[in-house]
Formats: sequence, C-alpha cells, structure tokens
Amino acid sequence: MILCHNGHPLEEKIVSGSLFEFLDKKCRRCGRGLHTHAKRYSCKSCNYHLCEICVRHLTVAATPASPTGGGGYTAPSAPDPGSHTICKWGAACYNHDPEHRRKFAHPSADEVESCKRTACKYGSKCYQRDPSHLARFAHPGDRNYRTGLVLFPEGQKPEFESLWQLFRFHDPDESGHLSKEEFLMLLTQCGHLVSGVGDIPQVWRDVSGDHGYVSFRMFSAWAQDHLELDLPLGLESSDASSRPCRFRVGGEGARCGCQEFQPSGDASGVAQLCVCGHKISMHRSDLAMRTMTAFLEDVAPAHWVDGAEGLVQVADPAVLSRLQELLDRTHKSSDNWTRDRGCSLHGVNGCSASCASKNRVPVPRKYRLHAAFRNQNQVILWPMSPQDLWQKYSLVKTAITEECHGPSKGKTVMLPVEASSIEALEGEALDASINEWYLFHGSRPEALSKILSSNFRLTLAGSGATWKDPGKACGVPLYGYGLYFAERITKADEYAHPIQEGDPLPVDPGHESTFYAVLVCRVLGGRSNLVTTNEIEREKLRKDVFDGPFHSVFGDRVSSLGKPYKEVVVYDKDQTFPEYLLIYSRQY
Repeated sequence: MILCHNGHPLEEKIVSGSLFEFLDKKCRRCGRGLHTHAKRYSCKSCNYHLCEICVRHLTVAATPASPTGGGGYTAPSAPDPGSHTICKWGAACYNHDPEHRRKFAHPSADEVESCKRTACKYGSKCYQRDPSHLARFAHPGDRNYRTGLVLFPEGQKPEFESLWQLFRFHDPDESGHLSKEEFLMLLTQCGHLVSGVGDIPQVWRDVSGDHGYVSFRMFSAWAQDHLELDLPLGLESSDASSRPCRFRVGGEGARCGCQEFQPSGDASGVAQLCVCGHKISMHRSDLAMRTMTAFLEDVAPAHWVDGAEGLVQVADPAVLSRLQELLDRTHKSSDNWTRDRGCSLHGVNGCSASCASKNRVPVPRKYRLHAAFRNQNQVILWPMSPQDLWQKYSLVKTAITEECHGPSKGKTVMLPVEASSIEALEGEALDASINEWYLFHGSRPEALSKILSSNFRLTLAGSGATWKDPGKACGVPLYGYGLYFAERITKADEYAHPIQEGDPLPVDPGHESTFYAVLVCRVLGGRSNLVTTNEIEREKLRKDVFDGPFHSVFGDRVSSLGKPYKEVVVYDKDQTFPEYLLIYSRQY
C-alpha cells in the first residue's frame, strides 16, 4: 500500500479537467506534470499526488516495514545515490565489508537513472569524472536528463546538443512519442528556443495532424521551421564507422582526441564512461552530427535508377528470381484458409462464419510472378512533402535504432518472419536487430496505387476484407485499428482483387491470365509486443505503443493457438515503406 506523507492511503484516479490542468497538479516525488486523462494516485485531504511511474518504482522497491494502523506497509523511496559517496564499482562491487558498505553507496544503473537529480551547472562542459558527481548530477545526454527527473537551479535552463536530446527531454516515459501535454510543455519550457509560434491549438494540429501524438519524425520536420538553433539530428545509424569524442574543454577549447568509445571499468553501474574519461553521450559519429537537411540529401538508395521517380520496372533477372523465391517460400500449402478468403457461395462477409467455413473458397497452390516494380518515391527537397516516403521511413528507422540499441526500460527481442528469411532483395540489407522485416500487404488495385504514392491511411483500417457484422461498412480488426501486414503471400492474397481495365497499375489487363497485385513493404517492428493468446485488449495494445515501450504488435496465432498465420501491426505509417509492387497470377 502506498501512503502519503501523513500516512493516508493513496487512491487511484484519472486526471480530469481543462487542457492546462497538468500545469497545476504535479507528482510530489518527481515533479512530473499530471496531464488530463493520465492515471494518478492521490490523497485529496493532503493535496498529495504521485504519478503512475513513481508508484511503479515505489511498488517494486517496497520492503515490509512496521504495520500501519490500516494493516498495510509503507514503501520506501527509491535510493538516493547522491546521499553517499558512490563506489566506483557500483552494484558490481564485490567488497561486502560492513564499513565499506556504510561509507559508500552501491546503486545499480537503473537506480541511478530512476532518481531525480539536479542538473550540473556546467552541463555539457563538465569535465568531472568522479562517479559520485556523475551519479548525483544530471548532464545533457543522460538517460534521466528529462522533464520531471532533473531539477534546474534558478536561472539555469535545459541544454540540448541535438534535436534527439530535445525530443527525449520531453518524453519522460520513453515512449518515443510526445502527447499533447508533453508537446505543450516543450513550448512552455523552451519558449526561448522557439520562434514563429502563434495560436497554440493550431500549432498542435499542424504538428500532429490527425494522429493525437508527435513522433520524432513529425517533431524534426516542425523544428526545422520553428527552432532558432540549427541543431544536428543526434541519431546514430547502425552503419556508423566510428564515434569520436566531441568533448571540448570549457565548451570551446581543444577537442578530446579519442576516436572511438571504449568502455571503462571504473564506473560500472553508475555511468558509461570511455577510457578517455568522457561519457558515451559525448561520443557521436559524423552521421549523428548531420542536420535534417544533410540527412535528407544522403538517404537516396544507391541502387535506385538516377532521375527516375515513382514506379520503376525491375529488369534484373537475379532480383526477379529472388522475388519469385519470396512468393514460393512464403506460400502456405496446407491449413491455409481463413474466413477473410470468403465463402464460395456468398463471397466475403456475405454469410455466417459457419457457412463460409463449410463452403470455402479454394486457396491457390502456387503464385507466379508476372512483373515487379520498385517504388522510387522520394524527392530530396525541403520541406518534406506528404509523398517523400523514403526519407520519412529512413528518419524513423534511425530513431528506432537509437531507441532499441540505447538504454531503455524495454528490451528488443528479435522475432523472425518468413518473408525476411530470404537475402536482401536489393540494396541495403534488413536490420534484424531492430526487427526490420519484409512483409506483404494485399488490397484493391486503386488502394495499392494510393499507398505507393502517399503511403497508408489509418482512417481506412477495417474497411477492406476484415470480417464485418451484417450491414456494417467497417469491421474492428483483431488487434485494433492499425496497419496490418502478413508474413506470407497466402495471407496477403486473401485481400487482393483482380486487376481490371482502367485500374491505375502499370500492367496490361488484356492479357489472357487474371492478374493480382500485392505490396512487399519494409516494416520497422522495433520493440514488438508479442501477442500469442486470444486475450486481446485492443486499446491497451495501442497505448503500449504511444505511451509505453513498444513500437509494434506481433500477433503470433500459430505457436500457441494453432491458427494458420502471423500478422504484424504498426500504428505509424512512417514505420513502413512500400518498396515493391508485385503483379502475379494464381495457379490452382
């Protein structure tokens, strides 16, 4: 049981009120604003509030104490690493001598990161290497250099060396997204860095669109026009060859000569220091130092045809062979019918599930590739237009790479899919460490044409072949409204329609065979939420992406439930790039 400072039990509530109420109610432990619709724990009589994150920390850290009058136990606060001198070995220290333990604190890295700390007055110019100083004070680039976790002395403002640090500072729950309240807090706290901002509600609509959140890609596009500082992106890429130290004495003096981060063993569990004595956050590659404009100019894939824009027909026999192999390898030859393929008497959604199962539409035994087109959808001009799909995907990929490889409260579990078992089709290989996959998406020809030019539209989720109740134009997809992708062509083919004369796809409809179309997409799964049961909470799945540690949902209905297929769901269209359009025929 969590108690307030006067010993009263806290009651779980949901913050309600006006848009700016979060500026009034704050967590008494970390200082984080309690925004509208957020969960809080409160004692009304004492006006004492805790946020959900702090209650989680207190619950984990709770140890039995003397029973209170109410029969519960009080939970201690998280350890304060600044109250003692920090042992240089941190939690890894093997010295259990009582005198040593009394004299030195031994916090783990998680305990250090969960504590609210005072910002070092020297910021990025600090030259201190003492573990006690690094554990007691927060510096730019530290994981807990975030709003609500760092205290600034009067007159001191947050310091940012990159757009990524600025974004992460206002994302205290490490979700990779800014809520409306978090973005408004950014405008409030960093007003001295922002220019050209007028009507606040209109600013929110401009930056977030219809999404209700702001990703780093959206934020960086907005910042290009409204930030008075020309900050680098600050995102590392998996192909960064080296990360030299960027520390300068006093901020303007000679730069450290270290050319690559090499972990030092002197600060285990406290801070990641290099043998040069400077933090890992001070080691950044040349790629991370690129501005947004430079990033966009660098991302065009080397294998694309120069000067070509839009769909370019694939002529390389080796690539066509790999694409046919992709169809062969991902076809499921047995136990492969679902009700989304439909009933042979009444079609899709035309009858009951039992009728459709009794009169199943036959499943093809093979898929033959007729033609393939590469989607060269990118224009290296600023600002990014809605059609610059490759740049947006590349920027989101770099951000997810940073989140997956950096310290965080979530772990990335690599989840293989059938379509990604083949070698790279062309150009840059998939990055398995961040669950970057090749996946299929089938739909009507006109819908595929729009996706290729302007990407997916979340508002259309559930309007295709998803099972619908009688009379309903839209169904509720299994894992909620999102963008769905199949690991097998057999599943994606359920949603494909014959190409008719007049359809906006580059294929001759006068051919004797009936042709269908499907997309092969690059999809960023990142930290994917693995779901293997029928106990599906749709809203929670979505919330765990926008307010939690995940980037996607991996619906594995094969391993435990014995269903035919696995599916992947993402809720941000910029996590996808429709790379190939395949024109194929069914063989029975």
